[in-house]
Amino acid sequence: MSDGLSVSGEIPTLADVTAKVVRYAAAGLFSWSLLLGGSLAWNIAKQREITLELATNTAQANFNKDVAYRLWASSHGGVYVEPDAKTPPSPWMAHLPDRDLIANDGRKLTLMNPAYMLRQMMQDHGELYGIKGRIVGIVTLNSDNTADPWEAEAIRQFAAGTKSEVMEVSDIDGKPFLRLFKPFRMEPSCQKCHGHLGFQDGEVRGGIGVSVPLAPYLTGEANVVRTMATTHGAIWGLGMLAIGWIARRSHSRLAANARMTRALHDSEKHYRAIVETSSDGFWMTDNRGQLLEVNHAYAARSGYSREQLLSMSIQDLEAIETDDATHARIAAVMAGQDLRFETRHRTRNGEIWDVEVSTSYFAGGDGRLFVFLRDISERKRDERVLAESERRFREMAETIDQVFYVADQDYSRFHYISPAFLRLWGHAPEVLMAEPSLWRDWVHPEDRDGVMNLLAARIGSGEYAADFRIIRPDGEIVWLHAKAFEVANPTSGQPYVLGFHTDITMAKSIEAELRDKNQALERSNAELEAYAYVASHDLREPLRNITAFSTLLRRRLEGRLDDEEQEFLKIVTDAANRMDCLVRDLLELSRIGRNERDMHLVSLSELMQAAKSSLRSQMEAAQADISITSPLPVIMGNDDELYRVLLNLFGNAIKYRGEGPVHIAVHCEAEGPELWRMTIADNGIGMELGKGYEERIFGLFQRLHQRDEYGGGTGIGLPVCRKIIERHGGRIWAETDGPGKGTRMIFVLPKLPD
Repeated sequence: MSDGLSVSGEIPTLADVTAKVVRYAAAGLFSWSLLLGGSLAWNIAKQREITLELATNTAQANFNKDVAYRLWASSHGGVYVEPDAKTPPSPWMAHLPDRDLIANDGRKLTLMNPAYMLRQMMQDHGELYGIKGRIVGIVTLNSDNTADPWEAEAIRQFAAGTKSEVMEVSDIDGKPFLRLFKPFRMEPSCQKCHGHLGFQDGEVRGGIGVSVPLAPYLTGEANVVRTMATTHGAIWGLGMLAIGWIARRSHSRLAANARMTRALHDSEKHYRAIVETSSDGFWMTDNRGQLLEVNHAYAARSGYSREQLLSMSIQDLEAIETDDATHARIAAVMAGQDLRFETRHRTRNGEIWDVEVSTSYFAGGDGRLFVFLRDISERKRDERVLAESERRFREMAETIDQVFYVADQDYSRFHYISPAFLRLWGHAPEVLMAEPSLWRDWVHPEDRDGVMNLLAARIGSGEYAADFRIIRPDGEIVWLHAKAFEVANPTSGQPYVLGFHTDITMAKSIEAELRDKNQALERSNAELEAYAYVASHDLREPLRNITAFSTLLRRRLEGRLDDEEQEFLKIVTDAANRMDCLVRDLLELSRIGRNERDMHLVSLSELMQAAKSSLRSQMEAAQADISITSPLPVIMGNDDELYRVLLNLFGNAIKYRGEGPVHIAVHCEAEGPELWRMTIADNGIGMELGKGYEERIFGLFQRLHQRDEYGGGTGIGLPVCRKIIERHGGRIWAETDGPGKGTRMIFVLPKLPD
């Protein structure tokens, strides 16, 4: 098979498709929104221009009307009207001789020049359409004609020639107005009334302004903008729906394509993965057996490269099958048969290996054979080994003295019984295999119910054992130890029993003999206890009398005995005391372990403190100190006996000391998961190395020094310690670094169970 088995290329996932459609849809929505938003903004801007243009046109028309009116009035030199409160004679034209006239009919008339007429018209009729007019000058006689800062700045620009008109939108009394302001120049017709102000013809002497209210125009603009917004919003919404519909359709189409592509990709990938990762070999061949594809597993097992294999046919690899047989198999597969068979192939280096072949045929195109090849060499070797093992097992089962059998879990059927059954039970195995229930009748009547009850209770427990008696056909009674193991059948999964029967008749006889000897030993122990009582009472009584009368004799003869006689009496007393101590220690040694009921939880820390308190006077005399350098555990034991061990060990450390104060260090640590290790180290006289003294000191009556050295001793203390420690399941030993370098007494004791 070529490297074409590998699958390449990015396959879009549903998330990829969704993300792509969302990106395009978002771009479309953004572009559509931007387009509609831009259109709306452009139209609003154009509408604002139209609004300002309309207002400007209105302002220009009113301005032209005012100018035309003023020119008309100027061309007639003004008009005369009857003065009244509204139109009094103008004080600003008092210098004119013809300001006031009397008509032929006697009516009084006063002159209204163009400025007077225009101002009155603006004041009286400006509110009619909301349009305001205003005339201002550089030099004013009437304060109402004074220019505001905006007008003054415009007049300055007019005079400088930089502008010919000024227009601006601003608020007047909190309302928006369009203000149009143009220059007012001195003309010949103006000289009559205003020539005294000093302006030359054509010179800017002020300005004329028109203010158009924008509220009506803005209202119209707002209505148009709302219509535009509504229209654009509707168009935007329709566009959004269209984009959403297109996106949904595109998503469905692309998702379907992605699923189809993914399915095809996964199918191809699974096929390739199965073929490439399979531990079995794979071929694809044509109808003639020419190899078209080969996986890595087969190439590795055969020793050929893929390229080499693709130039070969089935016949090139077969080791035992003829060409005709191979073509016959191909024909059978093409006819619709799915074949599974075993054969043997030859590797590149000539090795022959066993193969299990499974074939199927695909009829599309030119037709292809799909062949899976499993290496069964190991299985074949296992089968040969199993056959050999079974042969050896049968040989062993037929030669050992134990009975071996295989039976159903409920003993309703025996599959195998070894020949030893005849020697042990006295019946042929075939008899029991033909009638499996007979063995119950061969069990001793006194043991039968117990065996059957045990069997009923323990079936399904996995393992069980029993000792019982059987009666052979010749009447001999034989003791058996029967043990059975339940094992699952690897084929059916049902449990079956592997059992063994062992003749323990001799062991039972020895057991009875041991029981008799134990009873004799118990009687002997009872007699020993009686002896111990005699020793503790009757044997120590004469010793106490010797001690008492020796002491009394020394007191009565005090002063009358010479030194040698006194020494004799002292020897007698000391010997009696030592004999009493020896008897007491021997009794103590014999009592250890008699009372098994005294085992309970014991705090070694509390025992340490009790031992220190008991030895306080000896410690003070020896300037001794005992330091505990680690926490001490609680164990299971006899506190009296362990207390005796500590007294002995501390007492020896104090007794066998060198010069200077005595330092005793106690340390405890774990010795594995089940033991505590206790070390009692001193700075005493130590021991010589290499002479076995570390073990000798635990022997009965063994001393390393003369009897009278270091305060004497019976040589029983450390044997007592060893017996107590061993009774508690531990051991004790001594270590030293040499004479004068102290001794370490070490013992281990069991930890409390978890």
